Amino acid sequence: MSPTTSLGVTPVRTAELARVGELCVAAYRAAGMAEEDDGYALQLRDVAARAADAVVLVARAGREVLGTVTLAAAGTVYADLARGDELEVRMLAVDPAVQRRGVAEVLLRGAAEWAAEQGYPALVLSVLSHDGPGTPHRLYERIGYRRDPARDYVGSWDPAATMWFYELAL
Repeated sequence: MSPTTSLGVTPVRTAELARVGELCVAAYRAAGMAEEDDGYALQLRDVAARAADAVVLVARAGREVLGTVTLAAAGTVYADLARGDELEVRMLAVDPAVQRRGVAEVLLRGAAEWAAEQGYPALVLSVLSHDGPGTPHRLYERIGYRRDPARDYVGSWDPAATMWFYELAL
């Protein structure tokens, strides 16, 4: 992907489900957040099930899928944090070969645009933190997400992992 490549964000196509699943697993493995065949990797890989219960968006340059994000409404199977009419950002993943080139930002802005068009008042998400804010935190804040420490929580899988809560009013 060159710096001048135009990225578009659209709902995932059926023909892209397997590619998106492998992209998710590769991105989460590269970040040390999933192993090849652990339970979470299986969930990341099953994009067809996710697309049946949530909105799965992809960022693409031409026909090449470079990243993905899932949007889950409160009360649905993929929503952990969303309340009321909030929409939750889940499973944000960018192909490791094109990370740090703006794909995640394009995905998040595309998700906000899609959510606003659908009438959602806010997007919410959580991000893992062991040692305070890092690169993802700065990205969310640059886009306009605001922290709500009252909704932070500790992950049951790792008592040292604090999940920082963010909200973007639309």
